[in-house]
Amino acid sequence: MKKLLCALLLVGVAWAKGDPYLIVPGRGFGMYGPSMTLAQMEKKMVAGDYLEGESLGRPTAEIFAMDPFLRITMFLNHRRQIRSMFVHGYMGKWHTAEGIRLGTTLTRLEQINGRSFRFHAMSERPESGRILDWQGGKLASRFSQVRITFASAMHSEGYSALSDKEKIRLEKAGLIFRSNEPLARKLNPIVETIELAF
Repeated sequence: MKKLLCALLLVGVAWAKGDPYLIVPGRGFGMYGPSMTLAQMEKKMVAGDYLEGESLGRPTAEIFAMDPFLRITMFLNHRRQIRSMFVHGYMGKWHTAEGIRLGTTLTRLEQINGRSFRFHAMSERPESGRILDWQGGKLASRFSQVRITFASAMHSEGYSALSDKEKIRLEKAGLIFRSNEPLARKLNPIVETIELAF
C-alpha cells in the first residue's frame, strides 16, 4: 500500500511539473507547495505578483493576485510558510487530475466520485455549501485533506426553477444534503472554493 501511495505521489509531482495549473492533494498547486516560504515563492514569480495580508488574525499571501483565473490565497504560519492554499471563484485555470475545477457542478463531482456524497446546506454558517464526506467514493481517501465548497444557491443554474419552499430548505442552517437527493440535483450547485490543507 505504501509503495502504491508513493508511486501515486511521484506521478502527481511529475504531472505538476508538466502542467503548471495542476492541483495535487497533499502536494500543492503547480510549483507551490507546503512549507514553502514567501521568499521561496518570490524566486518563482515575477516581482510584485503577490500581495500580503491578514485574515482571521492569520497572515496570508496571494499569488497571481491580479489575475482572477489564477489567483491563489495562502494561509501562512509564524515562519511565513504555507499551511493551506485555496482558489476561489466561479471559473479558473487550476484543476485536479480528475478534472475538478472552479465551476464544476454537483452532477459532475458525483460522476467523478462514483457515488453520492454529502454536503452542508447553503446557510449563513461558515461551513455553508462545504462537502462533508465522499461516502467511500473514489475521492474519499485522495481528497481527505481537500476542502471543496459550493457557491451559494443563487449562483446555480437551477436556482430560478426552485420554489420558495425549496429555497428556504436549501438555506436552512444545520441541514445536510446528499448529492443524489432530488432537490440537490435540481439545484446542481457549482464548486466555488478548492482548498488544500497541509
